[in-house]
Amino acid sequence: MTGPGGFDLGNLMGMVQQAQQQAEQMKQKMAAELANKTVEGSTGGGMVKVTASGNGELRTLAIDESLYAPGEKDMLEDLIVAAVNVALKKAKELQEEAQQGEMQNMMGGMMGGMGGGGGMPDLSSLLGGMGGPPR
Repeated sequence: MTGPGGFDLGNLMGMVQQAQQQAEQMKQKMAAELANKTVEGSTGGGMVKVTASGNGELRTLAIDESLYAPGEKDMLEDLIVAAVNVALKKAKELQEEAQQGEMQNMMGGMMGGMGGGGGMPDLSSLLGGMGGPPR
């Protein structure tokens, strides 16, 4: 199917479908990689430690025995919540880093397929010098 100016719409649709498939594959790959990474959150000078996977699933909880003392319940609960939040924040940071890396890989691949060699093409040569710095 050809659009205005001889533009191949079928080719464009194929490229869109391919990009969607690549995005889904990268999403699955990233989820698997994050599941294998571990982050730790600790509070109270290390008296409460929590580990979580990179995708935010809690794995372990370690509590110093001194916090089991009578009257320490409220402090213990606060330390647990804080440690969990630290670990989950670190997991979110890992997720964001992974997403940024995958987006850069995807964009580099898409631009490379458009003749840009992994980066944006130099449009000044196409525009005959138009759009350059004022003289």
